[in-house]
Amino acid sequence: MLPSGLNLPWIRYGGDFGANAWSPAGGLSTRPTDQVRRLIGRAAAAGAQVVRWFVLCDGRAGIRFGPDGLPQALQPVVLDDMACALDLLGAHGLRMMPVLLDFTWGDAPRVVNGVALGGRLPVLRDPLARAALWRVVDDLVAPFGRHPGIAAWDLWNEPEWLMRPWRAPARRLSGARLRQALEELALHVRWHATQPLTVGLASTRGLPLCRTLELDILQVHWYDPLERRAPLAHRPQVSWSRAPWLLGEYPTRGSARPPGAIVAAAREAGYDAAWPWSLQADDRSSDSEAALRAVTHDRNA
Repeated sequence: MLPSGLNLPWIRYGGDFGANAWSPAGGLSTRPTDQVRRLIGRAAAAGAQVVRWFVLCDGRAGIRFGPDGLPQALQPVVLDDMACALDLLGAHGLRMMPVLLDFTWGDAPRVVNGVALGGRLPVLRDPLARAALWRVVDDLVAPFGRHPGIAAWDLWNEPEWLMRPWRAPARRLSGARLRQALEELALHVRWHATQPLTVGLASTRGLPLCRTLELDILQVHWYDPLERRAPLAHRPQVSWSRAPWLLGEYPTRGSARPPGAIVAAAREAGYDAAWPWSLQADDRSSDSEAALRAVTHDRNA
């Protein structure tokens, strides 16, 4: 049985954990937290038990890069920010599912206010650069690898988008390279952490990427545009895993189905839990009030 939960998923994308020009001193641990406390308190009151929270995102904060674009080290303040997040959640009886990396890692490179956004795909193509990135992950995971406030580690948010054909070749990974990166990342996190591992796949069509990872939770997402190729009502049978199934994201705004109907369909299909998107993200798929109602409804169903 999986716990109830929801996606926070950030207060400021890529700025909650680590420092950059927008937050020179660091993330959560250096800023007033009244807003965070209110959000977390509302999640707990709705009946959530776990909050899915993005950490390193596209690399815009949290990692020190060299002039050649290669990872050099984890910014020490990230550990303070993680500890702060866990304390804030723990005060309300909640746990955290940190999402280590996002598919935006492969977005077109941009520099805004001196901060590099996206453009990190060369790191994943080069074995030495990947090894440097995994050392950064080691330094992040190791201090919290037995922390009771970590419910599970989500290795990568929707990694399939890194290999989609609509991406320019310079911003696209092959399936083999992406599977290799996920395998390496899983080994490093598993070495340090006793908590379960998962990957937040964009849809059930991404499941083959995880065949060799021995994940503890099979997590997929669902949004209306994916319905034709990955129907919500059809949860695939996989012979290589007996892990519980999590619908890790579903829309609370802009969908043809209300959140309650999505949760009901997911439960009927065999998902063990469904976590709404989202409490805080400002996008066309998020309605914070609907997300909170969905959590309450799911807990009471």
